[in-house]
Amino acid sequence: MSYSCTDFTDAILNQLVAIKAIRAGDVPADDPQERQAGLAVSSIVTLHRAAQASRFVKELLASVKTLGGIAEEHGVDGLAFRFYLQAAILNGSFVEAHKAEAGPVELVKTLPSAGDWMKHIQFVARHA
Repeated sequence: MSYSCTDFTDAILNQLVAIKAIRAGDVPADDPQERQAGLAVSSIVTLHRAAQASRFVKELLASVKTLGGIAEEHGVDGLAFRFYLQAAILNGSFVEAHKAEAGPVELVKTLPSAGDWMKHIQFVARHA
């Protein structure tokens, strides 16, 4: 018995439903090509971002041991910046960092995957 493209698509979509990456009701039954493929790819991208956000937190905690340590060393704003950065990684967006206040970014630059995380930081000039 052969395994068709339809079988493959169904298996992928069923697994995405099983892990709650998508809802069963979101799977279009009438279009087994473009819309289903788009839904699957979109879900995979979202799952990848979630994995990246998790990796960021693991690297961050490995570098400081505790969240309290971040707050003690970099202040509550420094801790908040890192959580906003985690959200930006998860959402595929960015956080703004003021060029004159590079402190919150310095710890990020020391992490093993700093290049990945820096893509989610946009430097802006401070307005007077």
